[in-house]
Amino acid sequence: MSLTGRRYLIAVALLLAASFVINLGFSALSPVFPYLILALKGVLKELPELTKGAIEAHKGAVELGLLTAVFMVVRAPTAGVVGVISDVLGRKKTILLGMAIYFASSLGFVLSNDLLLFIFFRGLQGAASGMVWPAAEAYLADITPRWSRGKAISVYSSSMLIAEVLGPSIGVAVYKFYVSFFGKADIILALKSPIVFLAVSCLISTIMLLFLPPRSRKGIGGKGRGNVGEGFKEVLAVLGKLPTKVARSLRVIYVNGLINGLAMGILQTAAIVYIIEEIAKDPLFIGLFFSAFSFAALPATLLGGYLSDRAKRRKPFVAAGYFIGRASFFLMPLARDYISLTVFGLLISLIFGFSSPIMRALQADLAPENVRGSIFGLQQLFFNTGVFAGSIAGGYLTRICATMSFDVLGYTLTGYTVPFWVAGVLGIITAVLFTAYVEERSPHE
Repeated sequence: MSLTGRRYLIAVALLLAASFVINLGFSALSPVFPYLILALKGVLKELPELTKGAIEAHKGAVELGLLTAVFMVVRAPTAGVVGVISDVLGRKKTILLGMAIYFASSLGFVLSNDLLLFIFFRGLQGAASGMVWPAAEAYLADITPRWSRGKAISVYSSSMLIAEVLGPSIGVAVYKFYVSFFGKADIILALKSPIVFLAVSCLISTIMLLFLPPRSRKGIGGKGRGNVGEGFKEVLAVLGKLPTKVARSLRVIYVNGLINGLAMGILQTAAIVYIIEEIAKDPLFIGLFFSAFSFAALPATLLGGYLSDRAKRRKPFVAAGYFIGRASFFLMPLARDYISLTVFGLLISLIFGFSSPIMRALQADLAPENVRGSIFGLQQLFFNTGVFAGSIAGGYLTRICATMSFDVLGYTLTGYTVPFWVAGVLGIITAVLFTAYVEERSPHE
């Protein structure tokens, strides 16, 4: 049931603002966090910009992959279960609990210096993420009319992207300020400084969401909210009665989520190690790259949602993004300097920014409202499971292949080509499956 008038505007504004603030904190941490892990492992013994010679980042690839993996291995089942819980108990309570866990985990990072504790608090972040984002997207889809849904999700995604444009520069600025004010002696504290900014952003977002309008709606099956066990049974009953084409489309989306997650897990681990070791040592350049990546996606995200609502079609836009975006993975390891890397990154960002909100809107169109949280949660379960496996595989694959080289048609390619091209092949597989088997609802359904 959609909210109307002033309550709808308040709900959307609060979701956008809270999303912006917390993503500002997380993206502020992103350029510096890999260096912090390398320092805790002992690979990095002085500030990265002062290090002479190459930083042997591949020696920390497994740990970097493991931190992503533990985030996803906790997030995956949490998202799968929380989707159902939010359908039974309500979106707002689920979102607020997740935000509180976000804040607690950020404090844990500030207070600990042990990699095992970092892994534990990274797992807590995964639980928080699994609680907040599927429920928040389902809430937004619930309150928005169908043919405004693409625009609404695009604007929501854009709030994250704007934060991701600004956040990396803020994180690097916080780090540089700490170094200039407190000196270079304690490398761990210097690299931890953006985590304090993250903790503050988590707290502010939690306070904002306290004012999110509760929705007056019936629970699963129209019977009102009951206990969670009954909710699970009702969800399974509703999912079992879905029309054939809807059920098949959702199954393919789930399989694609698993494969895409596997590709993204490999790519994320390989990319950050490749950039640190082969392209730029200073966190400033990492921050600029992440900011440029998000900046390019912003107009593409807004345009994609608008066009899909205007055309009343989702699938052609998503399919085009799948094929072009996944093929571009093959270009990334060919970059040998900062400029070419940024150009390839901008291409990928434009394509993903365009197609991602349309894909979410298509999934929301297929899902019945009373189990939409469950549908979103299950998709996150499959995707996060893939990222978990991909992050571990990517860490080992990167560490093994980083020092290799290959001769292909007279060109010498680094071993980093292997994880990037494996991710590209997996991505093409998902594009084919989506095009062949996913059907969207007609505009009049």
